[in-house]
Amino acid sequence: MDKHFKLILPDEGFDIYMPRDTQTWGYRYGASIMCHDGIAEAWFASPGDEFEADWFTYRRSEDGGNTWSYERVVMAPTPDSLDWFSVCDPAVIKYGEYYYIGYTSTLFADGGGVGNNGFVGRSKSPTGPFEKWTGNGWGEHRTVGGKTYNWIGKPAPIIYFDENWRNWGAGEFSFVIKDDVLFMYYTWTSTLSDGKYTSTTRVATADITNENWPATIKQHGIASVRTSGLNDSYDVVYCEDLNKFIALATDNRFEAESFLVVYESDDGMKFNRVNEIKVNTSFMCHNCGFSGDEHHHIKSGDLLFLSYAYGNQWGKWGNRMHKYSFELIDDEFYSEKDKKNIHRDIKLWPHEQILDHTYLSMVKPHYLRMHIGDKASPEFVFFNVCYERETATNVEFSNYDDSIISISGNTITALKEGYTYIDASQNGHICQFLVYVYNQDVVFDDPNKKLLSLSPMQTQYFPTLSGKELKQIRALAEYSDGSWKEICEEHEKIYYINHNPEVVTVDNNGLVYPTGTAGTATISVHSDDLSFDVEIIVKE
Repeated sequence: MDKHFKLILPDEGFDIYMPRDTQTWGYRYGASIMCHDGIAEAWFASPGDEFEADWFTYRRSEDGGNTWSYERVVMAPTPDSLDWFSVCDPAVIKYGEYYYIGYTSTLFADGGGVGNNGFVGRSKSPTGPFEKWTGNGWGEHRTVGGKTYNWIGKPAPIIYFDENWRNWGAGEFSFVIKDDVLFMYYTWTSTLSDGKYTSTTRVATADITNENWPATIKQHGIASVRTSGLNDSYDVVYCEDLNKFIALATDNRFEAESFLVVYESDDGMKFNRVNEIKVNTSFMCHNCGFSGDEHHHIKSGDLLFLSYAYGNQWGKWGNRMHKYSFELIDDEFYSEKDKKNIHRDIKLWPHEQILDHTYLSMVKPHYLRMHIGDKASPEFVFFNVCYERETATNVEFSNYDDSIISISGNTITALKEGYTYIDASQNGHICQFLVYVYNQDVVFDDPNKKLLSLSPMQTQYFPTLSGKELKQIRALAEYSDGSWKEICEEHEKIYYINHNPEVVTVDNNGLVYPTGTAGTATISVHSDDLSFDVEIIVKE
């Protein structure tokens, strides 16, 4: 008889994080948990520095989860890049010598966290630094005068949200490796052409044996329809005892009657709901994580944890962790629908003088724009686990292109046009920031700036008649003052010429509506004297 997965929470768990009583807000959510060789490792989304919305922190236990290391920040956004605003929702696996960490970010910071995309980085250490996938490789590497510089690089999305940017978008990865295939699960939240809200978990695969596996990604469509915006993202593991993929999520997220839900799949492509867990869970829970080994597998006898954020005040969330177990049952569906969760108010931890800094950061905006001959002395601060700040002095600089700039003490001098990253370090903490050098003719923040280049975010779009996806054509615009942004709307001086109106229509904001006939259309995208073409391939 076909067996099914039953998750068991033996007790109420413990708080691995709680805001301090001196904090007006604070959180850890979306934990990615890895257990192997008797070690438990966990990565969390945490607050950034108010300029960047979120960073990733890391903790480690070597005694079965009884005690955990101090936190440290292990990933932050790359300045002046497509992920400049945040790194959210970590998803970590290890293959070969590399840890891979998937994450969510957006350019549209002013929209309230909408228009999200999915990114990935890699490192040989669980604490980074993580080279980011740039579209054609990992990180950026430059050799000048016999010196080689290795930098994190400007990231490119591996999952790009190509629908109306005013929707939440794509992200919240979960990774599983099975038979050298990487299974990637991610949320896709949008509005269809008929105005209906849609929220799904999608699945893609990649050849993890290929060093540049993001270039091998294949889409496989919808793995599960999320019942509403209250049904949270999935974290997926592969259960070796059952030979099935198992997904964990929260339902009624942020609500008093929230609970955990479990799904299973024979092939990793389509998931069915099998458990609802309320007993021993905390109310108002959301953004959960499920432990697995380095490939995100589980089996009987493993050290197993799950985690979720909870709390009834927005942005002031504890993180609850549970050891769990599982058994294989005959029943198709197991439910605790008549049971209750625990209405547990968060209990703030007392403030303590925390000596260990968690992160070194350059004072915003985390990059410099300079003219040749200019001098600058950037400022840096340390953050601790309470996100209290302390000025960092005697910062040391390294790993920069000395043909672009020179550094004496804390003073940077611009030598010639170009850009370079710089490693700033103190007491073992490192942050990497960017310096751009321009000639004297460039006017920063120029209200009369000119458009220098216009390039497509995607060259092809694939709406379907049955799916009613509302695709949006967007462009990356670069300007004479060194600024850039993603544009699509009429007020941004962009317009669209439709060469195949019998296949699609396109409005002034780049939104594409199939007319009801499958086929291919070409849209020319124009701004000033620049343009490019994209293909719209409409399928049944």
